[in-house]
Parts: sequence; C-alpha cells; structure tokens
Amino acid sequence: MNGVQFQLDMHQLAVTAALAVRFGVLAATLPLLDVRSVPFLWRFALAVSFAAALAPGIAAGLPAADVSLAWPALVMEALRSLIIGALLGFTVNLVFTAVRYAGAIAGMQIGFAIVNSFDPMSNSQISVISQMYYLLAVLLFFVTGAHQILVAAMYQSCLAVPPFTPGDPTGGAWYLLREFGTVFVMGLKIAAPVVLVLLLVSASFGVIVKTVPQLNVLVVGFPIKIGVGLITVGLSLVFFRQVAVGAMGGLQNQLAELLLAMK
Repeated sequence: MNGVQFQLDMHQLAVTAALAVRFGVLAATLPLLDVRSVPFLWRFALAVSFAAALAPGIAAGLPAADVSLAWPALVMEALRSLIIGALLGFTVNLVFTAVRYAGAIAGMQIGFAIVNSFDPMSNSQISVISQMYYLLAVLLFFVTGAHQILVAAMYQSCLAVPPFTPGDPTGGAWYLLREFGTVFVMGLKIAAPVVLVLLLVSASFGVIVKTVPQLNVLVVGFPIKIGVGLITVGLSLVFFRQVAVGAMGGLQNQLAELLLAMK
C-alpha cells in the first residue's frame, strides 16, 4: 500500500504567517475583542482563519523571488505586518475613542466624575456614561454592517500592501496622526447637547443665587443637574445615533486613504 505524500508550499506558508500576524494585531484591538474575557485562542483562530483564506490568492500574485525565507527577512516582515495591523485597528477605533471621550465630557458635566466604576475587563476606571456610549456604538457598528467594511479592508490591505513587498507604513502613521484630531471634534459634537443644556442650568443657578441668596445652590443644584443631564442624555441618543452612524459610514474612506498612504 503506497503511503500518502504531502507537499508543503513554504512560500504560501510564509505569506499565511505574515497575514496572521497582521490580522492578529487587528483582532486584538477591535471593539468587544480587546477585553480580557475574550480568550487569546479565539483571536488567534480568527486571525489564522482569515489569513488561510486569503493567503493562496495573495501568494499566487507574488513573485516567488520576493518571498524570502531567510530569518532577517521573516523578522522584518513580521514587524511590518504588526505595524500595518495596528494602524488598521487604530483607524477603526477612532470612532469608539471619540464616543468614549464624549461620554467622559458628558459624565463630568453631569457630576458623575466621582462615580467612575472599575472595569475588570480593561483593569481600569471607566466613566459610566462613556461605557454606555461605547456599548451603544458597538451595537451600531454591527447593526449597520460596518464590520463588513472592516472585512473588505482586510482584503484590500493584502492587495494594497502585500506581504514581502516594499511599502511605507510610516505614511500610514502620519495619516493616522492627522486623523486623530477628528476624535476631539466628534466627541465634542456628541457631548454638545448635554454641555449646552447644563451650561444653561448653571447660568440659571447663578441668577437664582443673586435673587434668593438664602438658597443653598450646591445642595439643591447637584440633584437637579444630575436629573436634567440624564434626561438630556436620553433625549440626545437620536443625535448620538446620527453622528456615530455617519462616522462609521466614513470608515471605508478612512481605511482606503490609510492604505493609499502606506503604498
């Protein structure tokens, strides 16, 4: 009985490993996957699955001479893939960073800065409003199909910046640095209703103090600001949805410009 022989394509295996590193870093920074409750093995399996699915087509388009199996070339490609995956992940997280920033501003204006809770998933103190905004943004991310844009960007990154080919990840880093300014603009835009309403409430308290000096504004005003702030947060969720969905809709253009900057 003849034995079964297996042939291993080392070039395709090297491309698969490079893509697995790229997608592994991306999976480690995605929303809901960047918490400690998600096992490392799940992230690794997700990255390897995408890499194994895309590697045959990508390896077929690469000249065999470009795929070097020398250790220095493999290490440099691993570092390069790590940087590319991190840049893709940071670009996706711009929206969620802006949402958390908006929640921190709104919580501080309401008076929830002293009631931050401990998050065992991230091992840090988080704002209650920030966490609520973040979870709503994650739900919108999947409901609106923005995760499909991310999957398409993973494939486009293999075409724009294939493994073992010359590229310039620093160009993507400079682009991401410029785009980081949009985090503050979007965060202030989301938190604007709460900030403006509570500013008017504080101004009205100033008038009350002048007219009724016997009234202790600190005792009376604190629960009023909390109540008005929470009502404003609830009423502004429609506006929150519009801003968040609009930002997620522009994610495709941001990822395309990032890949173009890395070419």
